[in-house]
Parts: sequence; C-alpha cells; structure tokens
Amino acid sequence: MTTDNEKSILIIAPSLIAESLSLKLTSLDQNLNVYLDTKDGSLIPDIIIWNILNYQSEDLIRLELLKLKERWEESNILIIFSGDFIKENIPLPNLTSEGLLLNPTASKVLSAIDTIIDGGRVFDIENSKSLTTKKTNTISFNQKLLSSGLKQIDKEINKIFHYLNKDFIPEIYKFVLRGRLRELVTAKSLLIFLWGNSLDLYTEETFSDEKENNILNEETIFINNKDSIEIWKLIFERLTKKYAKANLDSEFLDSTIILSGLKKEYISRLICNTLNEIDNLLKNIKESYPDNSYQEEFNSLINQLKKNSISNITEKYLRIRKGNISINLNEYIFNIFNSEENDSEAHNSLIFIDPIINNKPLDIDGKLLPLYETESFKYLESIISNWAIRTSNTLASEIFNYCSNWNELRNLLINPKLQSTRNFERFRNSINNYNRWHNNIYMPIYLYESKREYIDIVDNKLIRYFKNENREKDLENLEWFQRQVTLIVEIRDALAPQLEIAIKYIGNIFVTLLTKVVGKGIGLIGKGIIQGLGRSNQK
Repeated sequence: MTTDNEKSILIIAPSLIAESLSLKLTSLDQNLNVYLDTKDGSLIPDIIIWNILNYQSEDLIRLELLKLKERWEESNILIIFSGDFIKENIPLPNLTSEGLLLNPTASKVLSAIDTIIDGGRVFDIENSKSLTTKKTNTISFNQKLLSSGLKQIDKEINKIFHYLNKDFIPEIYKFVLRGRLRELVTAKSLLIFLWGNSLDLYTEETFSDEKENNILNEETIFINNKDSIEIWKLIFERLTKKYAKANLDSEFLDSTIILSGLKKEYISRLICNTLNEIDNLLKNIKESYPDNSYQEEFNSLINQLKKNSISNITEKYLRIRKGNISINLNEYIFNIFNSEENDSEAHNSLIFIDPIINNKPLDIDGKLLPLYETESFKYLESIISNWAIRTSNTLASEIFNYCSNWNELRNLLINPKLQSTRNFERFRNSINNYNRWHNNIYMPIYLYESKREYIDIVDNKLIRYFKNENREKDLENLEWFQRQVTLIVEIRDALAPQLEIAIKYIGNIFVTLLTKVVGKGIGLIGKGIIQGLGRSNQK
C-alpha cells in the first residue's frame, strides 16, 4: 500500500524505454513507486503509462485500451506516442484516456502524472510541430557495447524468471537464482544511470530533456479543473493567443473570404473582439440568468454580441472625417449597425453556449462526452473557432458596405491592394458571385453529403476545409431551389450506376460486332484480295 504522498506507476513499454523512463521519473520525484511487471495481478497502480512506439492502427489502439481498462478499472491511463508518430507526422487519434502525450520530456510526464492523480486531464492537441534533430552520428563502439550488454542482461533476467516459475526447481537453487537476479537488476540499473544519455539512440529519442532532440510541443493541454467555465477559459486563451499573433498573408483578389479584404491588424482585432464578446456573454448569462431563461432572449443577445464586436474595430477615441464633420467611428458604427445576417455554415451558437453555461456533456454525432475529454475539447474548440471567424466574416461584409461611399474609412480599414474603386468593386462582386453559387449550389450538396465547411487560419492564411457531420436538420430547412439541387444529385447517383452498366453492355456489343463480324468480314475481303493478287502473278 502507498502513503498519501506516494504514487504507484505501472509502465508498459519496451524494456530499455521503460527502464530509462523509470529512472528519470524516480530521480525527479522520490515519492514514485514505479513497476515494470504487468504479471502481478494484485497490483492496482494509480497511473498506467502506456508507451506506443510503433503505430499500426487506431482501432488496435482502442482495442488494447479497452483491455487495459477492463484489467485495471480503478487506474488512470496515460498514453504516450513516439517513434512513428514523430517520423511520419501521423495525426493523433481521439482516445478516451486520462492523458495523451506526444514524445514528452520526463518532466512533462511527471507534471501529467500529478495533474491526472489530482483528477485532471492532460493531452496534446495535434501533431503539427516539426522535429529538429542533430545530425545522425555514427554509433560508437562504446554505445554498441552498452546496447549489447543490456540485451544480454535482459536475456539472463528472462531465463531466471523462467526457472523461478518452475515448481520442480529446488528451493536452494531458487535462493541462488534470486541472488543472481538482484545482481543483474543492480548492474542494469547502474549501467542505465551512468550511460543513460547513450540510450537515446535506442529509445527513439523518447523522454529526452534536450530541446534540440525533442518536439517543442506547446499544444499540451493541462485541465486541472473539469468545470465547463474553466474549459472555456482554456479554449478562450488558446484561440485569442492564436489569432492575436496571426501575421496574415492573404490572397486578396483570388480570395472568396471577404474578411481577407481588411487590413491584417483589423482581421485579427475583429476575430479577437468576437471571442472577447463570447466571453462577456457567458459571464453575463451566468450572472443575470440563473434560471436558464436566457434562451428566450438568446437571438437578441447574439445580435448585441455582433454589434459590440464590430463597433470596437478601432481604438475608442479614433475620429474620422465623414463629409465635412469629424465623428467617433466606433460610436457611429454602433448606432447604425442593424444586421441580423447569419452564416449558414456556422454552428448554432447554442451548441457550445449551453454546455458551457450548464456544465453539460457535448453532443457529438449522438455521443455525449464531457467537455474535458480529448475528443469533446477538440470539437468544442473547432466549432467555437469556426463560429468566431465566420461571424467576423459577416461583420466584415458590413464594413465593406460602410466603405463603399466613404473613402476615408476605406483608406483606414481596407487592404491597400483594394483601395482603388475598381479593385474594391471587383473584389465585392467576386465575393457576391461566390456567395450566390455557394448558397444555391455548393451548400445544398455539402448538406446532402453530410459535410460542413470550416474557415480557419493555417500557416498565416485564411483557408476553407471540410468535416463530416450529420446535417439532416439543415437539409429539412432548405429552400425550394436548393432542394432541387439535392434532388438532381440524388437522381444522378441513382442513374449513374445504371448508365454505367448500360454503356458497358453496349460497349461490349460494339466490341463483339467489330471483332467478330466486321473484323472477320474485313479479314475475308483482305484474304480474297491477296488470293487474287497471287493468281494474277501466276499468269
């Protein structure tokens, strides 16, 4: 039994990696009791550290994870990916474990252990960082000797365990074998302690504390408090940090996103304003609507959110000329803004507002997952990010409307490449044409294919991408013309296989006709001509 300060850890990993991690963890925290033997049925560890070195498939990992949970129901599981994940940049799977890390340092593993034992969650968001490594050095003779020695020791230890488990072995021999086992374990531990740095060559650089040999992963999420408001704070801080630092490199004239037509600083400011207003809205609802009555006024609250976001696009005291007078721009926009335009590809804001307010699980395609789980956290962050950017995009459309007959405002907010009246109008027309095609043609097809379009900032560029989602409810709300588009697609899908079969059948008939009938006929004619030529030559 362990004391309150002690923590029992079971490491499931290849031998050298397990030994190396065990020594590094125990050197950082003396209260850790680390076990490497999974055969002890009485052991109930606080945390099981499962190191996955060679990735095969997500389904196999899920199956093995279920087996671990069935065997150790009361234990938390920390999964650590290394090896193939680092080399091949494999996307991290969504697993329902208490922790999920990618090639962490030993100190990060220790922090994860403390967080998980205290009831929290730890996981890496994505595998997107590049690995910076030193040039590969030739393995020295000493390193080869070390590796060979450790393998021989492991072989001898396995042999001893094999004989110790035999009933026919006399006790006196077992006594001698146990002494030999202690010697081997001590020798192995001493070698690893003295030459631990050389083990990086044989452990795929796992748990190295050297930054040049390790992924500088800043995507690790430490959830110390499972409360939904705390989850929102983490997401809010992450997204604000991401978009505030975005140094956008937009392609203006070829873009289909009107937000890209603003100056870079105002793109970031508008998105961050929207995120700030979401934060203010959540605080206001928590304080002013304790009985969950906010849903009755929800649309009004969202319109107020948009109004506040766009009216703080510039500094508070900025004044700009309009005609012959100087006006406060933010105040002016606040007074004239009256748009209720919504982006149909954005999620209903209640989908993420309600779980955060009421600390409820998130509905992900029929699965109810707590917000602190890895999958739900990623999903929640993605829909909030998409909603904030798409809302900012609709607000940018309003800004372009204000700028159409206001040159001073255009010079202030619009990208310099669009300053001329011609480029400005061409850009707006391009956006309008795209929106018409998107709303009437593309979007119904996306709904029918159960896809949703997302907008995000990747590599300092605004991009569109798609995710598969159930959108049956959106399909039911389509207008007449949009329904006809989906009907045409359905008819095409129904007829295409039949037409393919018919064309294939007709093609086979033509092939048979040409080869068996026409071909033979041509062959006979050719044969007759040759025979006729032969007779003429004989004459």
